[in-house]
Amino acid sequence: MTTAFFQDNTAQLVKDAADIVDVIGEQVSLRKTGINYKGLCPFHSEKTPSFTVNPEKGIFHCFGCGAGGDVFTFMMNFHQMTFPEALKELAGRYHIQLPEQKLSATDQARLRKKDRLYKANEKAADLYHDFLLHQPGARAAREYLEKRGIPPDIVTSFKLGYAPERWDFLLKALRGANISPETAADAGLVVEKKQGGHYDRFRDRIVCPIFDVSGRVIAFGGRILGSGEPKYLNSPETPVFNKSRTLYGLYQNKQKIRKENQIVLVEGNFDLLSLVAHNIGNVCAPLGTALTPHQVRILKRYASGVILLFDGDAAGLKAAMRAVPLFLTEQLDARVVLLPPDHDPDTFVRAFGEKQMEKEIAMARSLPEFVFERLVQEHGLTLEGKGKIVNELRPIIKSMGDRNLQRSLFVSHFSRKLGLQPEHLLKNDKQSVLSTASAGHKRKHSSPDLPLKQKQILEFLLYYPEFFEPFLDAGIEKVMDHDTCQVILNCMTDIVPAEGSAVVDLLLEQLSGRERSLISSLLVKTPAFAEEKKNEVAGEMIHWIKHHIFDLEKDEITRRINEAHQANDTVLLMELLEKKKEMDETSTT
Repeated sequence: MTTAFFQDNTAQLVKDAADIVDVIGEQVSLRKTGINYKGLCPFHSEKTPSFTVNPEKGIFHCFGCGAGGDVFTFMMNFHQMTFPEALKELAGRYHIQLPEQKLSATDQARLRKKDRLYKANEKAADLYHDFLLHQPGARAAREYLEKRGIPPDIVTSFKLGYAPERWDFLLKALRGANISPETAADAGLVVEKKQGGHYDRFRDRIVCPIFDVSGRVIAFGGRILGSGEPKYLNSPETPVFNKSRTLYGLYQNKQKIRKENQIVLVEGNFDLLSLVAHNIGNVCAPLGTALTPHQVRILKRYASGVILLFDGDAAGLKAAMRAVPLFLTEQLDARVVLLPPDHDPDTFVRAFGEKQMEKEIAMARSLPEFVFERLVQEHGLTLEGKGKIVNELRPIIKSMGDRNLQRSLFVSHFSRKLGLQPEHLLKNDKQSVLSTASAGHKRKHSSPDLPLKQKQILEFLLYYPEFFEPFLDAGIEKVMDHDTCQVILNCMTDIVPAEGSAVVDLLLEQLSGRERSLISSLLVKTPAFAEEKKNEVAGEMIHWIKHHIFDLEKDEITRRINEAHQANDTVLLMELLEKKKEMDETSTT
């Protein structure tokens, strides 16, 4: 399917129009270094940037984890998209007409469904927002927001709304906009009745639209205005909404976050709105669930540090405990502010003001140190207390997985504080450490390094695929014996004659794993040869291939001579000696 796009130049047009630095730069902080751009890899944890983007070639590659490809690959891997979805997203962004008929029926259906859900969510957000601003039935909601200190500009920028206390307000309004109840149900806006029919999910609630990083409404969070349960209600997950991969307020606040290079993470939507209303704008919030690894990776793309602003209760300590391994694993600096008892970020900032909240944030403690101090306060440093602390630290250590450096630093640091040997913290976890080390050892030796000459030849052919057939005629497949090279060459054999300049695009699309990583790693660097020298370089490489094949054949003759001699096969021995003599004479002419 993807090949068809490249054959009629559709995907190539989109790729040529897309600025890969701009697309990746929305998610990764990139810095120009020579002809490339570098940043922290979004696909694995690292402190030193090894993620490189080459705008001239339209390629990215991480020299840490091996991830690499073109702008489509990035969109697919980062946003969990299919190729057609990535193609459509970029085509829309760069105003390129996409021939819909090229998509398979399944892909067309999936994209149309997502479009319907985006449309339904956007319309619902407009309806709720308009009702809040203008309808008499929303007076109590407007008074509530005013009482909570949420000014009109925040209401507008976050598109806050009100869902009236009716069972069919949204259902009827969407039907009037030609949005079916089935689509509204798929979007999580209405609920299907067991006996048939539908009813509104959100009723008598202040509604907070949830935006993705592109500014599309993907879901809603609602707070009950009157009495009733649950107090807070979020949309269910849908094809356009994954709550573990979404952060409330990130879309509106991402510019402020990047400017501050710091994120204040709060637990609730109204905590966030209240802080923004008090000029603390580098804030976002998870969506009513514990922080997830993917959300931490998202945070890392926007800032180098996170302040966890927790409620001053037992739940706040538990939240901090859960967060420790997530931030250690991602090597993201995290500090924590635990507010006084009976306060959350909303009540604190309204009671004491912006300046006092900024002082609290400035005094934030290192997250691991904070957790340890609280455990000491709770259990003490008696023999029994240390045992309880160790038991609470072990799940944190275990959840660090195969991040051996972070794990070792954590264990070493806190074992010293407890006056214990590191093994005591690792007890019951040694087997997993050994297993991880063993697996790492196997992975390390499973793929030998690519010989330099083979790497140079492959790099040359990626830049100048027009030389591929002369290289084939010279016998390149006989000298490129590395398994990864062979896979790439086999793919090129099928592609080059028909595709010409689209070779690299198709290789990146058709290959994966080590092969794609190798291609992107070669293309992201400055070529080792100049354009004007390509014919000369090609000639030298073809000569080397032929000469190397000749040497291999001589070695094979020598091996067979030794075997014939040991087997006392005089006839074969004489034939082989004559052939070797001819080869020796050829090599001297």
